[in-house]
Amino acid sequence: MQRNITKNTIVFTRFFLLSVGFSLFGCSASAKERPSGVTDIENKIIQTYPGGKWTPGEAQYGVEKIDDVRLRMDDGTELQASIAYPVDLHTRKRTTEKFPVVIEYTPYVRFSRPIEPIAYFAEHGYISVVVWARGTGKSDGEFQMMNKRDRLDGKSIVEWAAHKLDGSDGRVALIGCSFPAGLALATASEMGKDSPLKAMVCANNGFESALRQCWLVNGLPTLGFTSYTSGGRYLYGNTPAANRFFDNVVEGISSGGDIAHDGNYWADRSPMQFAERIVENDIPVLLWSGYRDILDVLAMKTYIALQNAYAGRYVFAPMENGQPVSPRFQLIMGNWEHAQALDLGIYLQWLETWVRGIDTGIGTTDTPLHLFEGGSDRWFNASRYPMTEAFTGFFLNATENALQNESPKEGTCRLAWGYPSRPHGKVAFETDAVGTPMTMAGPIALTLHASSSNRNIEIIANLYDVSPDGVANYISRGVILGSQSEIDSAKSWRDANGAMVWPWQTLNRDEYLTPNSVYKLHIALAPRAWQLQAGHRLRLELTTQSPEEVCPPGGGSVANSDEPGYLNNPQQQTIPGGIYTIYCSKKHPSCLYLPVLEQEHTRYVSSSILRDSWMEGARKLGKGDAYPLPLEW
Repeated sequence: MQRNITKNTIVFTRFFLLSVGFSLFGCSASAKERPSGVTDIENKIIQTYPGGKWTPGEAQYGVEKIDDVRLRMDDGTELQASIAYPVDLHTRKRTTEKFPVVIEYTPYVRFSRPIEPIAYFAEHGYISVVVWARGTGKSDGEFQMMNKRDRLDGKSIVEWAAHKLDGSDGRVALIGCSFPAGLALATASEMGKDSPLKAMVCANNGFESALRQCWLVNGLPTLGFTSYTSGGRYLYGNTPAANRFFDNVVEGISSGGDIAHDGNYWADRSPMQFAERIVENDIPVLLWSGYRDILDVLAMKTYIALQNAYAGRYVFAPMENGQPVSPRFQLIMGNWEHAQALDLGIYLQWLETWVRGIDTGIGTTDTPLHLFEGGSDRWFNASRYPMTEAFTGFFLNATENALQNESPKEGTCRLAWGYPSRPHGKVAFETDAVGTPMTMAGPIALTLHASSSNRNIEIIANLYDVSPDGVANYISRGVILGSQSEIDSAKSWRDANGAMVWPWQTLNRDEYLTPNSVYKLHIALAPRAWQLQAGHRLRLELTTQSPEEVCPPGGGSVANSDEPGYLNNPQQQTIPGGIYTIYCSKKHPSCLYLPVLEQEHTRYVSSSILRDSWMEGARKLGKGDAYPLPLEW
């Protein structure tokens, strides 16, 4: 049985694409799929926004829309734009008043409806603009995905909005969810100091996201990659340039070429070091993601990189206790999927704070990290990450299938490459039930000693919260590909005791294994804030493939997921048929490292569904994707 990325590519119809709410790497889930923590929407909507002193208010202006505007870039290429102007509420005519400009720089032509400038911002006194990236929609040129050319275009767009757009007061903001957020970050890195760009809201994205989570996860193509490279070309307008781009990406990853590794291709596409440029350019950034997103890991990494750059530290380093932080770089991390839980009122609050200089109550916080805690369904605020310097280790006990604090007993367990439902397709380890609640907040890591009968290894680690009645609630996941398991020590995190707690693979080449030799593998599970309730247990489950229901052998999955999907060509030659041995001994210990906190480290804050919830897939205000958001920042 082989999972072939090229033979099992999903073919989407236009009907499907227009019937779901798509965003960057797939579609958002329906409201019916929300986890616990979401209460009766009608009883939870309030008017006051974070900080307790500001509200968006009602519309102050009407809207006049102008389509098919052409912008000429420095190389002569023309991009398409649409503009929504604020107009007098009564006369419905433009006035001589000048306004700031908010721009969405995007490749998307439509989701469930055509992409247009968001009228909400025009109603609240901003000129709202959409500009389509080259090669998408009616824009000329070749689509390149956030490379130098896209960054230069972004800079030109900002300069045009500040200095040439009729009605502009010279101040500009960038907003975007998913791919537009990536283009906003890329643009900000190119602007230079004292630019017209005064603020950004970047939801559901971060630096290096496609390489390290949503399209590839530690070298393995994801289910999201398969679905997006099939459907994305239609979201871009099915242009010849879009088709060329996707064909090139699919061929590059399928063949195991440069695009499948951290090489020249990705070096020019928003590396983490660009955080230093944004801080130097003094551009405030609000990041926004969720634990069930496919870009949450890199959103967190981007927050850390921005705060480290602000403090003059290495962007990949763990933040230090007492490190200075800036309210100009904040992150909302909830418990939702891609493109959910957005609220235009908070977008507007961020813009009013940093573009217009209004005291809205969120611009002076010393806790700019806003985290949802799974398990307790509560919010708390923090500043640094990680929140502990010494992690708690749980050794894998193969003889009792246990996770325990004491030294491991001698033993091994076996995994056979295949679906979890097949013989030896999975193995699980559990802790004892905890007597009192246990809070975790930070990265999660697993060190495994393992061998393979062939030249490669694929292991997926899933962590669950198991209730007394046996219900398992997913917490986090991590994966490892043996041939791309080399660690970049300078970019990886170790705790105070030397344990590897956030490994960062180099991903720059494949180095195949010697069969039946023991290797020390470091697996990063997605960072989480989670409280294990009294009487609950942790379960660590190891598998070698995603389940059949999300990754069927004949193709057909439409999962918007960062789970490993169909193998590329080199992986098909080195992974199938492998028999793996997991070692649990003093000589070869395997251990799960958790960021366990003292209870007094967290002060919980109130939350609510806010008034101006935004449905990105439907491109309208509405409560279909609404979640409670923190009210104290």
